[in-house]
This record gives sequence, C-alpha cells and structure tokens, in this order.
Amino acid sequence: MRNYIIRSSLLVFGLCICAGCSAQQGEKYTLEELNNLAEIRIYSAENNELIKTISDEEELYQYNQCSIFDDSDIVEHQDELKRNLEGAKEQYYLVAYKYPAARFGGKELEENTTITLYEDTCIIKMTVAEESIKAFTIPEEFLTFYYELSEEEINSYRALVEEGVY
Repeated sequence: MRNYIIRSSLLVFGLCICAGCSAQQGEKYTLEELNNLAEIRIYSAENNELIKTISDEEELYQYNQCSIFDDSDIVEHQDELKRNLEGAKEQYYLVAYKYPAARFGGKELEENTTITLYEDTCIIKMTVAEESIKAFTIPEEFLTFYYELSEEEINSYRALVEEGVY
C-alpha cells in the first residue's frame, strides 16, 4: 500500500512538471511581462493609413521596455514640452491594444495608449485611451502626457515603424 502511494505521488508530481513545461512551450513572455499588451498598430499621421500591425511577442516586449517613462518631473515640464511641439509635424501614431480584463464575454482588444511621434524632435505625446479607465470618466486633457526622450529611445520607436525591429 505504501509503495502504491509513493508511486502515485511521483506520477502526479511528474505529470505536473510535464504539464508546466508544455504550457510554457511556444510562449516566450507572460502577459505580466508584456503588460497585457496584445498588439501595436502603426498609422501614418499624414493620412491615418495603417502601416503595419505588430503582434510578435519579442517586438511587444521590446516596445514595453521602451515605454517605461520617467514620471519624476512630469507635471512641471508638460506645458514647456507642449509649447516645444507647436508647429511640429506629426509623423506616426503607435496605438497599443491590450487584452480585455474580463475572462468571459467579448474578446475584442481594447485600445490602451497612443504614442505620437513628431518629425525632427525627441518629444512624444502619449495619450491614454478613455476606455482603458473603467472606474470613472476623465477628461482627455488629464490623459495626455508629453515626454522628451533620448536619441536612442526615439530611434527605437522609429526603427519599430520603419524596420519593424529594434
């Protein structure tokens, strides 16, 4: 009887390990690592034409790594950055979509953020989609943020648009 319990326990343990390994095959990143990001759609600002859709996990992960902004002095510089963009020509819109929070029901992707790239500047505009905030309504002016990026960071975004890889 004791051998039967030990063998059964080992068999269950082995099945759990194998099930865990097979569940990870084909997935490089977890949804947490991707911040629930499902895809990015890139549009030309000139005619709002869809240029490409990115759903490759590696590119989504790299996009998330570039999208980590320093919020330490965001409030003080918003007006200055916005003024610096006056007259700048919008070039591309990078619209990020996430998986819906509900496990059941509609499986349609939800718009999360839009990053606007401008010609000849390292300043970007990021707008958080109203529908990504479920609890209450917030005016768009409180959902728009401006960031000044380094040359390397802005080139990463441009490479995503122009080459498709970082």
